[in-house]
Amino acid sequence: MKYRCFLPLALFSALMAASCPAWAAGGAAEDQPAQPGAQLQVALTLYAGGISFGKMDMDATLRGSEYRTVSNFQTSGAVSAFWQSEIQATSSGRIGAKSLQPGLYDSFDINRTGKKQEVSLTYENGAPRLYADPVYSTTGYEVKPDEQKNTMDPLSALTFIVSGVAADAGNPCALTAPVFDGRRLYNIEMTKVKDTDIKMDNGLYAGKATQCQIKYRPVAGMKPRVLKAGEDFPVINAWVVSYPSGVAGRSFAVPVRVWADTKFGQLSVVANSVKIDGQTPKGG
Repeated sequence: MKYRCFLPLALFSALMAASCPAWAAGGAAEDQPAQPGAQLQVALTLYAGGISFGKMDMDATLRGSEYRTVSNFQTSGAVSAFWQSEIQATSSGRIGAKSLQPGLYDSFDINRTGKKQEVSLTYENGAPRLYADPVYSTTGYEVKPDEQKNTMDPLSALTFIVSGVAADAGNPCALTAPVFDGRRLYNIEMTKVKDTDIKMDNGLYAGKATQCQIKYRPVAGMKPRVLKAGEDFPVINAWVVSYPSGVAGRSFAVPVRVWADTKFGQLSVVANSVKIDGQTPKGG
């Protein structure tokens, strides 16, 4: 991805489990059939200047003290002529009091030339072990083992954001997700801008929401290739809607629209459908 006009999508993709190059995640959590699972299913479309160029979906289940998330991403339209990618990813782990502890993260990516990339992170005592096929070099940009501890993979970070595990009452944006993706270490920082009433153009939702601000804070590792020297990721905004689950104590905080204004125009990710516990919620 050498086209800098898609710079913010490196972050969008990390948040939506479709990072580039393929970071993603995998592994199945232990089944607990006796316990009900709170489930979130979201389908989203990516836009550049109002033109669709990709789709992604996410299916996250929180069951007892465990979570498992599956995501798929695929480019489409004219953008596929110079950037084409299909990424399948899964992530699983345990749910803490105010955090998630990943267990296994796995992804499989195929680009426009047919090149394949598999990336896995396996966690033990909070420390990830990287597997990549083919292997890629991080020489000169190493993230120290101590720095990798107690971090999340990008898909677990997204699950953390939407799970409501760390959210304060009335503020789903008060959180920071430390992420190690196998190449770089960074923080995703969310803060509340305001409570607002929204009406989505696609008719998905109209009602109360929280507008959040999202910032990417690099800590260590390789600098994203889509950034010029001295450039920073633009500020990203999101409309977050809270959806209660039928499972007691569970509520999801869903970014139904995420956008960034850049010198190349507005880039956005918009939810097309939302299901909670298999059902379309009222107002969604």
